[in-house]
Amino acid sequence: MTFDITNNFSSKKELNFTPISPVDTFNTAADSSLSWGNRSSLPKEETTETIATTNSYNSNNGYGLVDAGKAVSGAAGESPYADAPDLGGNNWGADLVNAPAAWEHGHTGQGIIVAVLDTGVDYNHEDLKNNIWTNNKEVAGNGIDDDGNGYIDDFQGWNFDSSNNNVLDDNSHGTHVSGTIAGENNGIGVTGIAYNSKIMPVKVLDKNGSGSYSNIANGIYYAVNNGANVINLSLGGNSSNDILKSAIEYASSKGVIVVMAAGNNGDSTPSYPARYAYNSGIAVGAVDRNNNLADFSNRSGSQEIKYVTAPGKGIYSTVPNNQYTTYDGTSMAAPHVAGVVALILSANRSLSDSQVREIITSTANNTTPTPAPSQPSNPSPSLPFPFPIDLLPFSLDIGSLLPNIGSLFPLGSQGQSTIQLPPIVLSVGENSLEFRFRDVGTGTQKIANFSYYGENNDKWELRYYDSPGLSFTSVNDGDIEGDELVKKR
Repeated sequence: MTFDITNNFSSKKELNFTPISPVDTFNTAADSSLSWGNRSSLPKEETTETIATTNSYNSNNGYGLVDAGKAVSGAAGESPYADAPDLGGNNWGADLVNAPAAWEHGHTGQGIIVAVLDTGVDYNHEDLKNNIWTNNKEVAGNGIDDDGNGYIDDFQGWNFDSSNNNVLDDNSHGTHVSGTIAGENNGIGVTGIAYNSKIMPVKVLDKNGSGSYSNIANGIYYAVNNGANVINLSLGGNSSNDILKSAIEYASSKGVIVVMAAGNNGDSTPSYPARYAYNSGIAVGAVDRNNNLADFSNRSGSQEIKYVTAPGKGIYSTVPNNQYTTYDGTSMAAPHVAGVVALILSANRSLSDSQVREIITSTANNTTPTPAPSQPSNPSPSLPFPFPIDLLPFSLDIGSLLPNIGSLFPLGSQGQSTIQLPPIVLSVGENSLEFRFRDVGTGTQKIANFSYYGENNDKWELRYYDSPGLSFTSVNDGDIEGDELVKKR
């Protein structure tokens, strides 16, 4: 199995995939390496918005931008906090997730341990050194496993790549992630989202960003069993892995919240392990400073999972040797959310994994959807759509649009292809038409959305349609993935 750590360096270099057979101390099967792709922003043919599948969840950006002010006030059982003045400058990410609103009420991550499973951490960095976790049950440098946890001299974490206690970052990725979470509020560099939390360094990747599923799983067990409250996984790949899934479920069962980067492939669904967020943990996509979803960020997908977004483009943070730099990627978005989770737990330590996940998603910015218009709009006839827009009411012949749909998604008992619709409310966007109507039999609102795009403005597709027995979103020309179907013209 190949596993990619989701990071997008400014250098845009490419790393090779090198299979390895790691020793697994948990007696799991040997697996192949994981390695980052370090991709630049990926071009996409179309960028039309998809339709919300519930009142708050959207298959494009999940529950939307995380909001620390609302989330932390909810965790504390208080009224939503008022917005605080922006920090500005390189701390715009903290402003975008509304972290200063939580800080003004005294919630700064105090007493919370965030494990960073990554390439290590420069624990000597001027902006991190006072916020590094230490194992107070272990005597440093005596060559004895004082706490009996199976790791000798793990005073500041453990290196699962080299099976020793050297957790220094020999790459820079893990240090950058750590600064976003817990960079000190000291007037230099960057201020972390939870600037009074502690970072537990757990090195699971080597200097090239390579490692194994079993190393990551072992790192999760180590973090949970040694007191971590939050785990940040700024890594991901395209294949599922039961070893890793079980470790994440173990963390959740112990009340430890696992925050996972969604991936940088520009795909319609997250990579693994972020895709496990339907049951455990939180998946995170990347947005820019204007809260636009980054083109490289994997979307949330039609299966409803605990997916939110956070800043992931142009993120300024710590790197080794007291340096700072700017990186892009969902790897940079995930630590923003890990920091917000630390703020939540510093306000209320009694919350379970499921409660934190609910607070994060229920306070994100998609929770107040735009209502459907109450009256038909008056679309301009000059809009460049390749079909008429003045057919009200009309019959939508699904069979003519999607000839094979009858065999794939039978409509009702007869599998009929033509649905008679009552009067329709029509909404016109820059590159889409949306029809909202009421089912005659049930009175339930239904939605059909046509997207228009293409380099020469010559393509359109039925992207979403919700009818009894039928719900699909199109993504790839002629491909079917789960409940996703496309037909382009």
